[in-house]
Amino acid sequence: MNDVYRPSEVQKATILLIFAGALEIYLGLQTFQFSLIIPNPILTIVGTLMPVFGLLTLCASLIVWLQKPWATKIIAGIGIAVFMTLVLFGYYLIGIILFAPIYWITINWIRTSQPTEIPDWAPDWNED
Repeated sequence: MNDVYRPSEVQKATILLIFAGALEIYLGLQTFQFSLIIPNPILTIVGTLMPVFGLLTLCASLIVWLQKPWATKIIAGIGIAVFMTLVLFGYYLIGIILFAPIYWITINWIRTSQPTEIPDWAPDWNED
């Protein structure tokens, strides 16, 4: 039994963000390992930044799961940072085809889902 009802959009958005974070970490580590074989400062920078953005995305999935009202702003900020980093270093097709739709779909799912039940542990500010 679950104390808090979570709409299916919140569950889908959380799973999608976990997938995006894991994918960013994996691609970043692969890029970093490739930069060890072929020394290139751009590959090293991208290989360092992408796992960091992946960890931020995994943390944002927890914010989505807890249904915080500012989750869309955090996700939009991380998504813009990932996309601009990829565009800046010339990997714009990965950003356009892969990561931009993931963040856009996640934000739309969060906007359409409204929490239907307030959990018991939430403070009641209307008590006298």
